[in-house]
Amino acid sequence: MAEPGIDKLLKLTDSKYKLTVAIAKRAQQLLRYNFSNTVLAPPERPRMHTIEGELPDPNPVTWAMRELLSGRLVIGENLVPEDKLSRAMEETYRQELEVE
Repeated sequence: MAEPGIDKLLKLTDSKYKLTVAIAKRAQQLLRYNFSNTVLAPPERPRMHTIEGELPDPNPVTWAMRELLSGRLVIGENLVPEDKLSRAMEETYRQELEVE
């Protein structure tokens, strides 16, 4: 997690472990919904510099950390409940297996 605001992120919780788990869960949610469920406004979204110019950053961990830094998400709140997340994952994997 080499994001510039790491010190601010660590102040949001009492445990590095809790922070890591929250970021990982949120990154998974962002990927699952193709970043459509982000709380970041377009100018706040992470960008990366490439040879082709500046493009959206595809790293969901960076997005999750930015969302927590924005203050619009709070660790332990506004996240999809684990059971609902598990059901969605099972459905997604079932559909992928049926296609093959």
